[in-house]
Amino acid sequence: MKNRGRMQDGGVVVFAVRNFYEFWQPLCAPSRVSFLTSRRPDTTKTYNNKGSYWRTNAGNFTTLPQYFRDAGYFTASIGKIFHNAPVCGKDNDFPYSWSVRPYHAPTEPYGYEKVCPGSDGRLHFNLLCPVNVSTQPLGSLPDIQTTDHILEIFKSLSESRQEASAPHLPFFLGMGFHKPHISFRYPKEYLELYPLESVDKAPNAFYSQTQPPVAWNPFMDVRRREDTTALHLPFPYGPMPDKYHYLIRQAYYASTTYMDYELGRVLAGLEAAGFADDTIISFISDHGWQLGEHQEWSKFSNYATATRIPFMIHVPGITDTVKEGSKKPKFPLRDPFLEYKSTSRVKGKSNATGSQGVLVSDALVELTDLFPTLTDLVQLPVPPLCPVNSSQVDTCVEGVSLVPVIIDTALNHSSRSSKSWKKAAFTQYPRPSDTPRPDSDQPSLANITIMGYSMITADGYHYTEWVGFNNVTCEMNWSDVHARELYILHSDPLEDTNVADVKKNERLVQRLSSELHKGWRYALPKQV
Repeated sequence: MKNRGRMQDGGVVVFAVRNFYEFWQPLCAPSRVSFLTSRRPDTTKTYNNKGSYWRTNAGNFTTLPQYFRDAGYFTASIGKIFHNAPVCGKDNDFPYSWSVRPYHAPTEPYGYEKVCPGSDGRLHFNLLCPVNVSTQPLGSLPDIQTTDHILEIFKSLSESRQEASAPHLPFFLGMGFHKPHISFRYPKEYLELYPLESVDKAPNAFYSQTQPPVAWNPFMDVRRREDTTALHLPFPYGPMPDKYHYLIRQAYYASTTYMDYELGRVLAGLEAAGFADDTIISFISDHGWQLGEHQEWSKFSNYATATRIPFMIHVPGITDTVKEGSKKPKFPLRDPFLEYKSTSRVKGKSNATGSQGVLVSDALVELTDLFPTLTDLVQLPVPPLCPVNSSQVDTCVEGVSLVPVIIDTALNHSSRSSKSWKKAAFTQYPRPSDTPRPDSDQPSLANITIMGYSMITADGYHYTEWVGFNNVTCEMNWSDVHARELYILHSDPLEDTNVADVKKNERLVQRLSSELHKGWRYALPKQV
């Protein structure tokens, strides 16, 4: 599969969507509230990680796990599902969404302390943090403990299922890994899989003079670690020194492989518990992450590198590539240190895992589609599409079921093209000012004065308008345009040159502006 998108907080596979975008803004809480309610940020009024609880601030919206819980499922949250902050309730939306209290690894709080060994023999709060796990607080790391916990749940559910007198309780388990979220704290042995000389540089590691200043994010979360603070990076544009450019990309690759191995443990445990043949598995991330493209780092922008993410789903009997009756495990646990060492690590590429047997669609989809898709797949009633003003409607969705795309791709061996599905996918990001300032990445609601509404179209355009925003009513003012961006993806797939102000594109910009103002409803598939 090409261009699956990146992740920062990372559930598998065999069906994948190439063009998957979240609708919200690429930030933990807004994203997670959006896909768990299937409501978009202007509906949930969730624009940062420290805002008010959406149930009291916007509406008592039914969540995806709550919908399953109300239908008789056992629901549990393991690791990072909701953003762990008051914006998602006192205890990650418990008891509304979950049958039991959410599990958070005991080692999780140490991620924000000085636990990274330095060359001076002291511990630091660093961005780059490969560690000897045995010397870490409690002798473990959050994602390892999260995996261990869900394996115990599998074991308990399996034992319950084997008891003849016990009712067959269906389950909905939400599991969230932290890596490759920064800081890059991971078992140091994964670093050797990515020799620094094999790590690639971002192909467009430069600041584009055509980018409007309002679109820039100064990556303050990267700057505030001890090792990067010592670099004295110029504000707001940097750049990051080449040495750290390579080191950060190396750490991201290593952290992702660490997470990938833990995911392998989960899938192997699911199969060992006897659930592989009747469990739907979805794998997504809350947002992407910029790794030096456009001289940017982190996630706080509307660029595709920040908004494009993996979306993979395994549906037993539909997306299986292992034939029935085969003794071959569906989810074999692989040793990355054997597999990756035997492959080429030239410039960040590997043939360790191929795409043979993987079903891929190029249809445009959004994170808001996850809720209706999963309910459709388990044959629960799919919630209706939300009305224009849905603050008083508890149960409705602002996405669509992807089952038609999955069926077309998996059963008919065809790929529903993006042009026959959604016309566009949407994202947005708030700013406090026209020029970058320290809170540009994560402005408080009171400081948001501009919202960047962005749209990637099925016919190959990425168009953005940065417009005035009323932070009291949470409404945009389309007539107050601060800046525009237009990237023609057929000729500029890396989004390096903004051509919104080029004279010959006037009519195109007018057309795209009209479509952007119409919003996500206009872009829905015809059959919805």
